Amino acid sequence: DPLAISAFIRGLATVQDPAARLAVTAAQLFPGARVIDPCAAPGGKSFAAAMDMNNTGEILSFDFSKKKIPRIEQGARRLGIDIIRAEARDAREYDPRLDSTADAVIADVPCSGLGTIRKKPQIRYKTEEEISGLPATQLSILENVSRYVKPGGVLVYSTCTVLPEENDGVTGCFLDSHREFTPEDFPVNAPEAQSLNGAVTLWPHRDCSDGFYIRKMRRR
Repeated sequence: DPLAISAFIRGLATVQDPAARLAVTAAQLFPGARVIDPCAAPGGKSFAAAMDMNNTGEILSFDFSKKKIPRIEQGARRLGIDIIRAEARDAREYDPRLDSTADAVIADVPCSGLGTIRKKPQIRYKTEEEISGLPATQLSILENVSRYVKPGGVLVYSTCTVLPEENDGVTGCFLDSHREFTPEDFPVNAPEAQSLNGAVTLWPHRDCSDGFYIRKMRRR
């Protein structure tokens, strides 16, 4: 169990799928940045962001579930990270105080999770009814949190699914109605995967990661 090793317990290491890590790397963060992680629990992307920022700046880590906030806070303490502010809130609800304040927003939205089926085989039993309503929720979140990105800042959308309707379907719809954002390609450390028009899909059988989608967009 990697969570039982000394380095993890002492806060010298953490565990994260390489695909999820890439969603943070794509944002190309820098020390002193202000980052919003609107769907943060259990906190892995916020922790990775803090590392990329040398634990300087500010990270606002939000999650819909109030019960999950202590896990984010505990993880940050274990890793010696003190720039994360965790708070329960609905990513679909607009906060005018955050308008145009973030250098980067990393929106890892709720999804069908089909890309994690090798870890969670029970996901195969999800019904079409459970999945069909997700794109509307995902687009609602993306529409809302995009307003928090300052001009010149970055918006990253990610899911742990490979379904086109949750991925290119959502970001394509968003870009069609938000001309202030343009896709931006980014380096992908996977031999057979590359960013095309700002987007990449990772596959477990090919890329040795979860099935995952990432799209990077920059605000003009």
